[in-house]
Amino acid sequence: TGALRESNTEYVTKWRRYLQSKIKFYGAYARSFQGEYLLTQDKCGESIKTLQEAQKLYKEAQVLCKQYENASGNSVGEVRPAKHPFFQKLGPIIDLRLQKSERENGFIYYQKVPEELPELELKATFGLVAPIPFEVPPVHAIFTEEAYKDFTIQQTPGPKITSQDKDDLPPAKETDIGGDTKGIKNDSGCSIQ
Repeated sequence: TGALRESNTEYVTKWRRYLQSKIKFYGAYARSFQGEYLLTQDKCGESIKTLQEAQKLYKEAQVLCKQYENASGNSVGEVRPAKHPFFQKLGPIIDLRLQKSERENGFIYYQKVPEELPELELKATFGLVAPIPFEVPPVHAIFTEEAYKDFTIQQTPGPKITSQDKDDLPPAKETDIGGDTKGIKNDSGCSIQ
């Protein structure tokens, strides 16, 4: 959003609000998962503090979403991020996790809620495959500057397709892959189990 700050506000107000709401929203998601992880590590006090921060970020994202909907400027269609299910389900998730942390802290752990927010681990330490470095292969000897100069689209004749050619195309041969297709009522053939 830094580049949008210097831009003409009339054109980028909606985009700025949208990106700001995304920052808060994904911050809330990250803190929510961190709070759940801290609870599994028996760090209930830190979990409560983290989930309170997630709740605060989520409320800020809600405010920014309303500002986005009411802002003037360029955008793609009538998008209402606050009404999207992905956004709406986060609030109850945070609330449930916070209630669970507070309940367990009151019954089992009796840990003090710290003043400082625990650091958010930005580098994943599990679940990722190590990347393989990619090296660009050297350019082949036939690709010279002369070869590029000789290649022009204007001199290359394209195929001439007439309307008769289009009518003469035979239908594609499709093989039956089997399976039960009686209950499928959509075009793609996909079904959610």
